[in-house]
Amino acid sequence: MRQIKQSDLALICNLRKDARATLTELSRKTRIPISTVFDKLRNYETRYILKHTALLDFNKFGFFARANVILKVSKKQTEKVRGFLTTHPNVNCLYKINNGFDFQVELIFKHLQELESFLDNLCERFIIKQKMVYYLLDEIKRESFMTNLESLQLIIGR
Repeated sequence: MRQIKQSDLALICNLRKDARATLTELSRKTRIPISTVFDKLRNYETRYILKHTALLDFNKFGFFARANVILKVSKKQTEKVRGFLTTHPNVNCLYKINNGFDFQVELIFKHLQELESFLDNLCERFIIKQKMVYYLLDEIKRESFMTNLESLQLIIGR
């Protein structure tokens, strides 16, 4: 990875804090001319930014059951389970992991009974060697890496 300029990091940090900030606001906060901010943002679209998205409060939409589930799957069914989880509408995040497990999946359902039913169905449909379920009770911190000067210091190594 090539060295990233401190001005780029400052701009990215401000975008992580508030992606809806105007070019004028970003220019003022980073002391980068508006035209340069505009050009940099266009460049970031292909280099650094994977996806523009909104963080939602799922409870306000009636989804009260959330869990992180860690799965160890039969090697013969890894791709089938991956395909199933990738396309399932209640899967918010899916990760391939290590240390004896295959996947970490974040599930979101309206009710705990639906979540439990999904997990039962998953175990009936596929060979799940091991399953660990962690119910998410309260969100304490989310999406805060690279939103402040301290995390920028980690990147530039000071």
